[in-house]
Amino acid sequence: MLHFHSHLGVGNPGRRSHSEMQPGEGILPARENPSRRGERGVALLMGMFLTILVLGMILSGTIVMESANRKTDVLFRLDGQARQFAQAGLIDALSWFRRQTSQPVTSFAPIKDTTVSPPILDTDDPSIGIVREFEISRGVWGRYEVRKEVPFVSPPEAETEDISIERGGAAPGTVWRIVSRGYVFRLKDASVPFNQAPNQMLGTNVLETEIRRITLAPPTQAALCVQTGGSCSIGSKARVVGGVGAGIGYKSGTGSPSISGEVSGSPSVAPIGSWDDSVDAVFGVTTEQLRSLADDRISSNAAFPSVVPTNSILFVETDLTFNAAKPLKGTGIVYVDGDLTIDPSSNSFFTGMLYVTGNVTIHAPSLIRGTIVALGNVSMSGVGDYSELEYDDGVLNALMVEVGQYRMSKAIRKTMLKGSLKN
Repeated sequence: MLHFHSHLGVGNPGRRSHSEMQPGEGILPARENPSRRGERGVALLMGMFLTILVLGMILSGTIVMESANRKTDVLFRLDGQARQFAQAGLIDALSWFRRQTSQPVTSFAPIKDTTVSPPILDTDDPSIGIVREFEISRGVWGRYEVRKEVPFVSPPEAETEDISIERGGAAPGTVWRIVSRGYVFRLKDASVPFNQAPNQMLGTNVLETEIRRITLAPPTQAALCVQTGGSCSIGSKARVVGGVGAGIGYKSGTGSPSISGEVSGSPSVAPIGSWDDSVDAVFGVTTEQLRSLADDRISSNAAFPSVVPTNSILFVETDLTFNAAKPLKGTGIVYVDGDLTIDPSSNSFFTGMLYVTGNVTIHAPSLIRGTIVALGNVSMSGVGDYSELEYDDGVLNALMVEVGQYRMSKAIRKTMLKGSLKN
């Protein structure tokens, strides 16, 4: 019995039986493998490293993209602003040519004179040509130059030049080539030229175009200029008033007009030996050039405006018919590549020049002041009321001033030039 009790731990009071142990007591932990002690935390470090790497790549890519977008935007705005300044130079030059009292202009010589009243301020630097500068934002400026000569080219070459002979112009000064240089720069020192350090060039653009001045020169000074005298009929109740000019002018040797109505003038009828009623002779440009210079090109009778816009050039590529619902009204120049017919009771009243390649038929009541140039047959008549045509030299002179001004005859285009683009 004593041995039995000793085996049960009676002799070892500090030892407890399994039933007296708390849950989890008496169980030895598993031994750690010594070979894996060095790997403790490696997975965590690798995860952190990969996370930082991915985030860094994303952040770096975002910064690069943002920088590229910002750079592209800045370059686009600078180039766009330089182009806008160059365009402004072309418009300013066109305005200068139109302002000159002597027409056509044969010398490009802008003036700056502050001693007269009012001062003449064509430019900021007459030695160059037309020059203007404007501040865009703080420290950033824009500038345009329409130069007389190409810089740093020997021998000197004209940059804004008269090309009338080259383009087949009617006279010197009728066609000019205009070049405008636009700049955007950062102004850091106003005491030195804009394109020299420490000032910084940010953008440059060079544009060019051509301007052309049309003429109004009927084949003779007459109310009615008809190519063939025998094809002209002035019936009863028709009145042609020449005033200081002839009533009817026509090419000599082509027969005489048939007249039963009223024709007056100085003289009333005038056969002309040196007759030229071509588009080139009358307008100083070719038909295609006139088409491009026109304010509007019309291809159908319905598209013709109810009133001709004041002092405009309309190029019509169809027959025209006017009636009571749609009379001919307004002031300007109408070129008709076809026939022109004014029906009875239209009450048409037009001031200006009509140039008709086809036949002209005019009924009453109607009044046209200015002149008609007709290449085909002409018939004027009235019933009860008059169809009237009255030569007016003042109307033609006014049109010459307003409509015969210089106009852009070529599209504005970007160009590269000789000489420095920055000087």
